[in-house]
Amino acid sequence: MEPDAKLFQVQNNTIASIVQLYNKTEESLAEDVLNIKNWMKDQHHLPEILDDKSVQNFLILTKCNVQKAKENIDMYYTLRSQVPDLSANANPRCSNMKEVGKLMYHVPLPKLTKDMYRVVVEKYRTKDKVDQINPYDILKMGFNLHEVRLKEDIMYGDVIIFDLEGTSIRFLSKLTPVFLLTFITLYKKIYSLPVKGVYVINAVPYVSTLLAIVKTLIKPKLFERIHVCEDANILKEHFPLEMLPRDYGGTEKSIEELHEMCHLKYQEYQDRFDLLDKLRVNENLRPARLANENHEFLGYHGNFRKLGID
Repeated sequence: MEPDAKLFQVQNNTIASIVQLYNKTEESLAEDVLNIKNWMKDQHHLPEILDDKSVQNFLILTKCNVQKAKENIDMYYTLRSQVPDLSANANPRCSNMKEVGKLMYHVPLPKLTKDMYRVVVEKYRTKDKVDQINPYDILKMGFNLHEVRLKEDIMYGDVIIFDLEGTSIRFLSKLTPVFLLTFITLYKKIYSLPVKGVYVINAVPYVSTLLAIVKTLIKPKLFERIHVCEDANILKEHFPLEMLPRDYGGTEKSIEELHEMCHLKYQEYQDRFDLLDKLRVNENLRPARLANENHEFLGYHGNFRKLGID
């Protein structure tokens, strides 16, 4: 692997192009970053002050809405205290995370799409142990990748490729409505990441049952962005070859190589993951009570209302 290989390749003018869509400049974005960091200093219940790059990403994720970014940053920390099971044993050094890393790929493609979206691929590494995968460990893998992306990427929008080659009905049965709602809610409500497209490739017939459940949990606008194909040919129709891994007929690094780059990146950020294990909100110092009963996830996990979509 070449030494200058970058997992997240971003053009120099990308931020300027994005903030312009929200009637902002890079200068005004920097002012908003400072505003939020000063606000965080006064939020004594929060365990730390985020770095500039992470705050910048929270602003981009919320269309440069300062108030919304503040709310999402608060929720980013609050969930670790309110719903500890979601962050427990998520550290890449944990045995369960090492194991799921042996069974599953969860990798970003280095190049952004022409619309400045990041493409993330989920695929099984080994077909004979699919049933051993815990879906919540996959969710935690996603959280770990997001943690690195906050520091290095530009989180404007995502395209997700689910490669189901080698899946089994037993594993898909683990993707219960409760799990799917958890996945969708966290993906949307913490990071506000717009999902610009979902490609389900190498689909098996019984995936239709799973999609029927998903359809009840999301708005029609988002469901229309889900594309299902029995093979991987659809990817060449929607992405340039220089973006696609060699596994799908492209010229980008293989998924295995990208997986190794992710592994090295997690090692680089090991101190951060160790710190996250300790970061908790001090509710006794919160300036205003958190209205859990009004929050779709904290209030009641079994509420299957359709989630909003930007």
